[in-house]
Amino acid sequence: MAIHRQFTARDSASVNDAPIHSDRAASNIYTGFNYGAFWGVETNVKKKADFFDGFDLAKNLTTDIPFDSARLFTCKTAGTVDEPTEAFDAAVESNTTLLLGFWITPSRSGDSPDKNVKNEMAALEKGFKKHGQALSDLIIGLSIGSEDIYRADEAGELGLTTEVVGQTIAKVKESIAASSFVEYMENKPIGHVDTAKYSVVDNADFTHTGQQAGNRPVWIAEMGWPSTDTEQHGAAVAGIDELEKFWTEVGCVVFSKYTTFWYELLKDSTPDQKADWGLIDTLSHKPRIEDLSCGAPKPSLPAALSANSQFTLQSSLLGSNRLSGFKVPVPSTTLSSSKIQPSLGISEATLSKVGPSITYMTVFKTTIITSQPIPPAPKIWSNTSLSSIAGTKTITHHETHLATNKP
Repeated sequence: MAIHRQFTARDSASVNDAPIHSDRAASNIYTGFNYGAFWGVETNVKKKADFFDGFDLAKNLTTDIPFDSARLFTCKTAGTVDEPTEAFDAAVESNTTLLLGFWITPSRSGDSPDKNVKNEMAALEKGFKKHGQALSDLIIGLSIGSEDIYRADEAGELGLTTEVVGQTIAKVKESIAASSFVEYMENKPIGHVDTAKYSVVDNADFTHTGQQAGNRPVWIAEMGWPSTDTEQHGAAVAGIDELEKFWTEVGCVVFSKYTTFWYELLKDSTPDQKADWGLIDTLSHKPRIEDLSCGAPKPSLPAALSANSQFTLQSSLLGSNRLSGFKVPVPSTTLSSSKIQPSLGISEATLSKVGPSITYMTVFKTTIITSQPIPPAPKIWSNTSLSSIAGTKTITHHETHLATNKP
């Protein structure tokens, strides 16, 4: 019952293989969720706030895995000809990386995908006109189509043949090379998402992975397990326990090893999809399983600190391993304690990263400064003889494989 899709080229490699290494986008490991363009029906269009709330919800999951990336199926706003998705606005505002998608299967069997591609290109161009480099910096790749080849072989489904998908990828590359936004798509992997059975597609960008996988990329574009379903699928059973088992025994193996997009955060699939694949309950907005940690150890606070002491730094202050001339308060810093100390400054300190969400700061030298009334008013440590501070970085924030082959 689990879904697995690949950003595509060949069959999936073992989860023990090395990750992708090629260019800026492929050299990093991204983890996130799939986000549809509408809620259930196309008339219930997702707006900026919907995407932003989803991105924020994903980033704030209680887990050591940073779910700060998003896979989109289309660059268009649902129900429009070529208006850009408002996911672009939400991504730029929330600093969420994007695996873009072009929806290329036409609405009638036998029709060419060219019109779809033209409209997707126009929507992406409008997105770049609005956001420019800010949007470009967040794009990790572009998938031309999704499961088109799989659907073409299914009775009653609309899809495209392998040949047509390959030709469409080539046309998109040519169109981007001649477009006004070519600089913004430079070195971005371009490929296709489909099931492993239908994953051999010419003109997809291939990037290097481990020796066992050869030249196959290992980008898992959809992976998940439903918590409920109205149908029984052999030995595969939908349920909370099964979802938790799949998350722990499969998801936790591939997270942080391969670029992976879980299907899905909140149920937004069409009515014909009876199963609920959402990791989050739509009513409570709480995870359906309790432990999302993937077994990461929970580091304890230094002995000098009490349990009620907390020090939170926004990501803008965690960009380097060493802080020099750091002073408080600043707008992106929150300090708290059970008591208020009127002034404290830090002139030199070193950050030691323990995990994706925990960082320890060792203070070598302190100077006294006066705190400023910046709302919300910073609360300063009550112990002025601190030798160490625990820093907690705020995280707000079918299996498919992607394939890539340089133009």
